[in-house]
Amino acid sequence: MSDTLGKIGNKKHDSMFAKNSDREYDEPQIMVFIDGKQNTDKKLKTTYIEIEQVEHTHAILISKPIWMWGAEMGVNDCGVCIGNEAINTKTSKDNKKSLIGMDFVRLGLERASSAKEALNVMIELLQKYGQGGNCGYNKESYYDNSFLIMDKHTLYILETVGKNYAVKEKKTASISNCLSISNADIYSDVKNFKKKYTDIPKKNANIRKKITYKQLIYSKNEEDLFKIMRTHSKKDNCSICMHGEYESTNSMVVILKDKPIIYFTGCPNPCKSNYIKYIFGEDLIYPIVSEENQDNCDFWKGKRYTNFK
Repeated sequence: MSDTLGKIGNKKHDSMFAKNSDREYDEPQIMVFIDGKQNTDKKLKTTYIEIEQVEHTHAILISKPIWMWGAEMGVNDCGVCIGNEAINTKTSKDNKKSLIGMDFVRLGLERASSAKEALNVMIELLQKYGQGGNCGYNKESYYDNSFLIMDKHTLYILETVGKNYAVKEKKTASISNCLSISNADIYSDVKNFKKKYTDIPKKNANIRKKITYKQLIYSKNEEDLFKIMRTHSKKDNCSICMHGEYESTNSMVVILKDKPIIYFTGCPNPCKSNYIKYIFGEDLIYPIVSEENQDNCDFWKGKRYTNFK
């Protein structure tokens, strides 16, 4: 379970992105900074499969489960933000190993300088390699994926089932663990993606999507987004800030100025945690680590980072 939201700004307010990453209670998730680079390797090992590498990759700041190559959410040095959502569909039971949703997030961030470019990169990779593989930490979990992809000027929802996809451009959007596109702008097979591929409707996901969207409409700054990501509900599994078997293991908010301003908790329970501020170009701050040092994660060794109010 997760929730991702974005809003394109105007003359008075900046564009904004946010996501809570809801994963298994004991799964370590860390903030990793990976600098831009010119690549000499021809191949790239993702979580499960090897794919073709590209010549140049952008600097990225991502939140990733420690055992995956890919990321739950992140932002790059061009101000492209991407978050994914797990979607259980009529065809998402295939356990064939390929690219997983988190791999697409990182690949889009590494390879694109705009939201439109990231969208095209991810669709091209989907068509070439498909998607699949266990995404669970202690429990096996297989699913398709939806994505919110945005930069300062443009926002897309990309929903995928196998190699099929649908795209909707929006100014304000919230996605959760359910298909939502019924009138796609771009699509591989059908415009009403939601109707064709929804398996069993996820009532709690639809409720969470409505909760975040209703608040997002009136949101103007990072403080408003912090409030959304800390929201609790009396209804089971409808809280945006999750606790229990699955919990919000990290929370990220990005304000898209000329240099993206990133806020993150770096730990579970946004309702109890401070948001730490980071801007590309600054020295790395704890608990951000480099990819080379991602196994040396003091926060998860101590089970909980003590960044509480």
